[in-house]
Amino acid sequence: MKSKTVLMSLFLTGLFFSCNKSGKADSLHEKSIIQADTASPAQQTAKIVLSDSIDLSKLPFSEKELTAFPIFNPPADIIPLNKPLTRDFDRLFFPTQKGMIPLEGKVYKAFLTNVTGKEWSLPYFEKSYKDLILAAGGALIFQGKVSQKELDRIKDEATYFGEEGSIDYTNTLVKVYAIRRKEGDHIFVQLSGYSSGGSIQILQLPKTKK
Repeated sequence: MKSKTVLMSLFLTGLFFSCNKSGKADSLHEKSIIQADTASPAQQTAKIVLSDSIDLSKLPFSEKELTAFPIFNPPADIIPLNKPLTRDFDRLFFPTQKGMIPLEGKVYKAFLTNVTGKEWSLPYFEKSYKDLILAAGGALIFQGKVSQKELDRIKDEATYFGEEGSIDYTNTLVKVYAIRRKEGDHIFVQLSGYSSGGSIQILQLPKTKK
């Protein structure tokens, strides 16, 4: 009889600790769900924005007077190889540290080369556009190549690949510049060059403030 009493006592003690431990686990799980569900709309929006756009919050606003789109004409001794492609509204992908990001707005794309009688210089091409963009209040936000895996990920959406001004992302160094504007009509420029020419793509977002 005594042994039965001891066994029953041990069983009840074990049951108590088991329920108490389970209760703590359930409580922590419930707390984590509440914290996730009660995140402020601003926090939730921030997560969405960071995942599918380019964050310009660290760039100062540019209040420079800019010429009409496409804003930047080819530098001296550099001309379009063919007729540039210009659209009032289109989508372009821009490389970032987190992958290729789609942006929509006015678009300008062109292959560029040297004028007759001049030799092509990639450093001159890159520096000329860099100077123009920085003078307009822009900044370099990305420099690098893009993996084939990343290009394959977006290939069904990036149907414009191969058009005028297309960029060889896997084999050439791509530089991306951005100009932040107070009215939301931010400007993005991506360019790359090779041994005999270069490609440039310019996109300006629609204004968000009237």
